[in-house]
Amino acid sequence: MWSNEGMTARADRMTLQVLVQGADSIRVTPFKEGSALESTVKTSRTCPFNSALVADRAREILGLLARANAGAEGLLDELLTSARAIWVDLLPAFLKEKLAEAVGGNLLLHLDRPLLGIPWELLHDGDEFLGRRFRIGRLVTMDGGGGAALQRSMRAPLSVLVVADPSGDLPAAREEAVELGEILEDAPAFGSVTMLMGNVSTRAFRDALARHDVLHYAGHAETRGPSSYLRLADGEMSTDLLEQLRGRVDFPGLVFLNACGSAEDTVRLSQAARPAAAGAGASAPGAPGAFGAAGADAGAAAGLASCFLMCGARHVVGTLWEVRDEVARQFAGAFYRSLGRGDSIGEAMAAGRDRALERWGLPSLLWTAHLLYGDPTWRSEPASNLLDDDLSVLDGLEARYRADLDSDDAAQRLLAAAMLLRLGDRRAASAVGRDLATLATWISGDATEAQRRQASLVVAALASAAGLESPADVDPTGSTLPDMNAVTALLARLGVTG
Repeated sequence: MWSNEGMTARADRMTLQVLVQGADSIRVTPFKEGSALESTVKTSRTCPFNSALVADRAREILGLLARANAGAEGLLDELLTSARAIWVDLLPAFLKEKLAEAVGGNLLLHLDRPLLGIPWELLHDGDEFLGRRFRIGRLVTMDGGGGAALQRSMRAPLSVLVVADPSGDLPAAREEAVELGEILEDAPAFGSVTMLMGNVSTRAFRDALARHDVLHYAGHAETRGPSSYLRLADGEMSTDLLEQLRGRVDFPGLVFLNACGSAEDTVRLSQAARPAAAGAGASAPGAPGAFGAAGADAGAAAGLASCFLMCGARHVVGTLWEVRDEVARQFAGAFYRSLGRGDSIGEAMAAGRDRALERWGLPSLLWTAHLLYGDPTWRSEPASNLLDDDLSVLDGLEARYRADLDSDDAAQRLLAAAMLLRLGDRRAASAVGRDLATLATWISGDATEAQRRQASLVVAALASAAGLESPADVDPTGSTLPDMNAVTALLARLGVTG
């Protein structure tokens, strides 16, 4: 499961909170995990901030990256110049000293939404890019509006929804999905994989969203006005529509938005992102939206990431623009291989960048596209905490229960499925679905006491596998049980319908 309890990795994480204080100032608070109060009292400072100048620097960098994505070469020196300049213009001296002293390699940036357009990962201290020195994750300051978000309890094996080429014009995205399916199948951290490829409707996307732990989207992500959206076959899944589902739908805990585009798209984006003439189109210092102008592509990524986080996702991987399909495929493959091995999500991001660097080299700038929103130290952990000495016992139990799934006795099959669910195999939920008629008999008013106890075991296993506490009306003795509507709702959360 995704867990932040008892993880030694937290000791090597530095958190940097940056909040907008006014038209010309920001409040900067660096602290290490475990000593936040003491560090905050000593080092939180309000610093001068030239928003117009920093926005111009950000536009320069995003323009260079979009041109590199469209095929331009020889841009590394220009990027280094702009990246060093924004390092000087943005960060106060005391913070540069803190970053120079930091060890461990994990950096969590807690940012106000107006600051998301800044390419923090590409700030350069004269020796290295910040995003190559640290495994960086972003958190976004949210307002309190809307319903309370539901956050799923993610336990391995994680179910994955892959949505590829939903608008039917990106055949390379389908190739990415096929390769991704093979990678996920070989990784013990992942379980069932649902593929939606080509001409994916808004309804199909909406219905599948709540039934999976991970969403991988390979398609167009765009922005129009204040709203960003994912393009589907029959319309758009906008941030406005997603926010309407907040508190009603159990959103995936990990969302990977691998926005990819055609050659024509990348040329258009590179032209749109070229730096404007001095003063042209720039917001006044401190004006609202000063960083909204930093690039349309950054706006789409930030808007969708913020929306998914607000709706309950724990982590979002996004892109600064619609990247080349081969870059998207290579990055995603390396990312999921690393995550499937049990690496932290920050390490998985580094693996994706390393793959792009290996394939295209540092001067290409193609390794810069992907960003992480969320804590970089989180990792996928086994569902069971058994000691190594217990693994042989676990293997024997699992083999026995799997054999029982083929029994001629429906009761034996149901109880075997319940035990497999308790051992962390969510795929066993489909076996419960096949014997739903027997479970309904156990829950009915005519059931014996023994049958009702068996029903309570099955329902509790379904609830646990779905990341929920046992329903309040489930008593271990079977004296009280939910109705079949509640049971089918639990199965639906586990991807079993019909």
